[in-house]
Amino acid sequence: MVVISSPSDLIELLVGYQPAAAISAASQLGLFDALNDRPQPASEIATCLAANHSNLNALLEALVQLGLVSRTDDGFTNTPFASAHLRSDSDLDKVIRKEAFFSKAWLRLSEVIQSGNPILDPWKKRLCEQSDQTTEFLYALDALARITGPPLEELPELVPGRVLDVGGGLGTYSRALAEAGSTMVLVDLPEVIELARGYLADLPTGSVELIAADLFTEPTCGIEIESVDAALVSHMLHDYSEETGIGLLRSVNGAIRPGGFIVVNDFASDIGPGAFGVLFDLMMRVETGGVAHDLAVLTEMLLSSGFCDVRRAPFPAPITVLIARKDS
Repeated sequence: MVVISSPSDLIELLVGYQPAAAISAASQLGLFDALNDRPQPASEIATCLAANHSNLNALLEALVQLGLVSRTDDGFTNTPFASAHLRSDSDLDKVIRKEAFFSKAWLRLSEVIQSGNPILDPWKKRLCEQSDQTTEFLYALDALARITGPPLEELPELVPGRVLDVGGGLGTYSRALAEAGSTMVLVDLPEVIELARGYLADLPTGSVELIAADLFTEPTCGIEIESVDAALVSHMLHDYSEETGIGLLRSVNGAIRPGGFIVVNDFASDIGPGAFGVLFDLMMRVETGGVAHDLAVLTEMLLSSGFCDVRRAPFPAPITVLIARKDS
């Protein structure tokens, strides 16, 4: 745990938003698209972007110091990393836009603490009323899972077999597990399933079955009882209270054959590095009204839902993957 011991330490934390704001501004302006392999003076780039020359030059100089733009006597260019990863609609550009959106909600953290309510509307309402933003969000989650997520296809509990992907979004893990040899059943809300259908269209027919259902109203997650060998619950439990999460896990339990497995992929509030877990907990309270449960609570939730032999897979922190077996 870091202990603040001087005003300078605190000030360094307080200005931590500034690099993120500079990167977000560059993304919004299309700056990484405007820069190319040929050095360009700031005035030329400003004309291309219809931007103020002096202010754009200041942004470029900041990005040089942040290691995302290079400067020579002839002007500015992207670094190799920026050229490869930060152009419009790249994976990391999706993540940049996601974080810019949620940063506005974080500015209202004090309201959340006082009221006990999140800033954002419930997910189902946002899917209907803010489809552009929720689509961007789902693609950003896909990018994050592919870039930073654990290689779940390495787990023998998930491959091979018939596996339920609970609220699997676009199907990032369904794709990885199907390509590794499992037959997947992805269940999510109808609006999400339509996006997943396009995302997974290149996979062999039958490798991923798509089912549109509300996981919280359909028994056994909308599929036949005891019809899968295993289930994956990835980054869902943190959106809900302990009680609601146990209800979901019991529904998942009913879908798994006796002796089958559940794999929970999430972040726990008491797992670092540093303040990662506790800040993620705050993020859930701001965005969804959920909770980043600690490791002991996640374990107890599984035990209370009819699972046993809970253990943590050996992935590096902050990744928290719990594996449990359904009681026979």
